[in-house]
Amino acid sequence: MQGSDDVLDALFGERIDRRRFLKRSAGGIALLGFGSLLPAGCTRYPKPPTHLRFLDPREYAIINTLAERLLDAAGAIGAENGQIDVGVSVDAVVADWDTDAQGQLRTMLRVFEHGTYLFDLRRKRFTRLTAAEQDQYLAGWMNSTLGVRRVVFRALKLLVAAGFYREPRAWTPIGYDGPWLGRIDAAARLSAEPTVPLSSLPMGRT
Repeated sequence: MQGSDDVLDALFGERIDRRRFLKRSAGGIALLGFGSLLPAGCTRYPKPPTHLRFLDPREYAIINTLAERLLDAAGAIGAENGQIDVGVSVDAVVADWDTDAQGQLRTMLRVFEHGTYLFDLRRKRFTRLTAAEQDQYLAGWMNSTLGVRRVVFRALKLLVAAGFYREPRAWTPIGYDGPWLGRIDAAARLSAEPTVPLSSLPMGRT
């Protein structure tokens, strides 16, 4: 499965550009400005069931809710037995990113959570919407005329998918039996064809 650097490169592009991911366009600068005005607290968000290295309770809740809607996995995401905790999995990946990339991810999640007030004129944040309203909100990001919103949508979709499919329990439904390296002998078994005399080969006539 993808390592943290692979996911980071996929989210932010080539390494030379990722520090300017949200800063290289007018839309990105506006998004950063909007994000700086939003509340940074984590009030009224459930406490994560385990210690997280990077994500705060709000970010953890956003990621798990995103995973449910984007992966069509309602009821399969979370910390209960039999569920896949995408938030914990994503936390393990992003904890090793550089601080600039982490900061931009925080801004994206904050803007996405509270962007309902600006983009959809709703009075509830994303994690408080109904499932149908969440799907409608996601479609707005996916199909937005603002390029930076579409980029953020793709980045968050990739992030939750990477977190989900890092977990072996997610492999069986898609028919993947896990990495072969170190587990299955995949060495080529070749045998030489027997030699035949040249005289036995059919020859064309001129």
